[in-house]
Amino acid sequence: MENGACDDVEALWEKVECKRYELCRSISPSKLTPYLRQCKVLDEQDEDEILNSMLLVSKTNRTSRLLDILHTKGERGYVAFLESLEFYYPELYKLVTGKEPTRRFSTIVDL
Repeated sequence: MENGACDDVEALWEKVECKRYELCRSISPSKLTPYLRQCKVLDEQDEDEILNSMLLVSKTNRTSRLLDILHTKGERGYVAFLESLEFYYPELYKLVTGKEPTRRFSTIVDL
């Protein structure tokens, strides 16, 4: 990946990081993981860690770990996360993007 492209992805993730506190308090990871698995940005091991790790004792900790894992997936993780927010948490989608949700079908499922 070119350095410029990497910087662009980091700028996208910065929008999420700026709202991390609100996102971690509001999102239930178990609601998003099936969609994120379908988009192939999470695998079975990621999902198991997020939902079942004894080290992650609260919903907030689980959501925080979900965001950390998605961040490692770069732009694909960002797009899938926003799509999941758009569908399940439209108010949080607007908080992160400043845009109204359209609830369109995924552009990355089946890739």
